[in-house]
Amino acid sequence: MTIQSTVLIGNGPNRANEKDILEVGNVEISWHSLLADLSKFAGIDIRNIDSKPLTLVFDEILLRSRKPNIKLALLKEVSNKIFLARNAELTKRLSELTKVMLTTNYSWATFDSPEFGLFLHKKFPEINENTFSIFRGFKGDKREIWFINGSSDTPTSLALGYMQYARHQTQIKNYLTGGVSYSKIKIPNSPLYRGIPQFDFDKKKEPYSWVDLFLRDHIHMIGLGMEYTETILWWLLIEKMHLQRKYPKYIGGVTYHQVDVKGKPEKNIDDKLNMLEDLGVQVNRVSAPSYFDGYMMIADQISPKVRKAKK
Repeated sequence: MTIQSTVLIGNGPNRANEKDILEVGNVEISWHSLLADLSKFAGIDIRNIDSKPLTLVFDEILLRSRKPNIKLALLKEVSNKIFLARNAELTKRLSELTKVMLTTNYSWATFDSPEFGLFLHKKFPEINENTFSIFRGFKGDKREIWFINGSSDTPTSLALGYMQYARHQTQIKNYLTGGVSYSKIKIPNSPLYRGIPQFDFDKKKEPYSWVDLFLRDHIHMIGLGMEYTETILWWLLIEKMHLQRKYPKYIGGVTYHQVDVKGKPEKNIDDKLNMLEDLGVQVNRVSAPSYFDGYMMIADQISPKVRKAKK
C-alpha cells in the first residue's frame, strides 16, 4: 500500500500580502487585528491583547461582554471578515499540490474554486454538523478539501476559544474509540482504531473523517503556527507517531514547513521546531524575502515528491 501525501494548510498564507487591502482574493487579516476589532464590537477593552493567547482572548470577550447573543454575533462577524482573507495565487498553487487537502483556514476555498473542480459538494451529505467539524469535507471532480476547524459558511462551526476546542477534542476522542451520533445517523468509531485496522477506509462506502486522513497519510504542514494552544493538533500528532511505530508500512509521517522571512524573526521558533523534531516530525526551513516567496518555494519542493510517491 502506497502512503499518500496530504497537505494541511493553516492561516499563514494570509500573511502573503503586506497590508490589509479589501480586494477579492487579496486580503490579509491578522488574528490580533481581528480580535481587537471583535473586542470593540463586543463593547469591551482587552488589556495586553498582543501578549495573550488568542484562544483565551476570544473566551475573555465572551465572558466579559454583556451584549445579548454575543457568541453567535461574534461568530458571524468573524465569518464576514475572513471570507475574503486569502491570496488567490497562493490558494491555487497550494491547493493543487495533493488530491486531498486539510485546512484550519475557515475560508480557504469557495464553492466555485476552480482548483477543486466542478460540483464542489459535501462528501457525506447525510451528516449534518452545525457545531463540530469532524466530517466537514467537500469534494469536487478534481480534489477534495476538509475544513477541520469549521468553515465561514457555517459560523457556528468556527472553532474559537478553549471552550469550543475542548468540546471538539472530546467529540474527536469519542469518534476514535466509540463512534458518534448525528441526529438520525450513528457513525462507528475510526477505522484505524478497530480490532483489525482498515487503512483503505477511503475506498469503502462508510463515512470517515479528516482525523483518519491526518493519522494515516504523510502530512505536509504549511502555514501552521502550531502554537501550544493548538491542543487538538499536538494530541493527534502524538497519536499519529504511536500509530506509525506500530504500523510503519501503512502510517505516514509529518513534514513541517517553516518560512523564515528575512528581518522578521519569530519568537521562540527554534524551541518549537526542536519540539516537533523530538516528536519525530521532519522540519523543512525555507529562507525567503517574503511569505509569498517562501510558500511558493515550499510548493515547488513538495510537487516532485508527491509525483514520485504516486509512481
